[in-house]
Amino acid sequence: MKRPIIISALFTIVTFLLVTFLACTKDPCKDISCLNGGSCNGGSCVCLSGYSGSRCETKIEPCVVNNTAQVQFSNRSASSTYTVLWDGSIIATIAAGVTSGYFTVAAGAHTLEFRYSNTSTSSCTPSTPNVAQCSSMVYWCSY
Repeated sequence: MKRPIIISALFTIVTFLLVTFLACTKDPCKDISCLNGGSCNGGSCVCLSGYSGSRCETKIEPCVVNNTAQVQFSNRSASSTYTVLWDGSIIATIAAGVTSGYFTVAAGAHTLEFRYSNTSTSSCTPSTPNVAQCSSMVYWCSY
């Protein structure tokens, strides 16, 4: 008769201890508010791409996230149309006196060549611009 009472008492004590222990475990994210779509994981904010900081409060510019820059091309000639080659590929064709819109390019070293349109003849000396991250540059043909 004593054996079932001891087992019941042990079961009750173990259950009480488990409930007490589990009830006292604090949610590490309870007092954490993540901003800009971030979510809490283990007491720390996990930020969406484009945000940083302990609460995802700092916006990171896309040019930093993507390591890019902005370039545009100007044709300062009076009568010639130019084809612009960026890293060997045609990126724009611009008429005399016109400046292109902006192009987003990777930051770093590139090759740039202005050619007379519809020819393989360079209109000026090819160059090798090194574009800084988040910069905005205008390039034109120097004679």
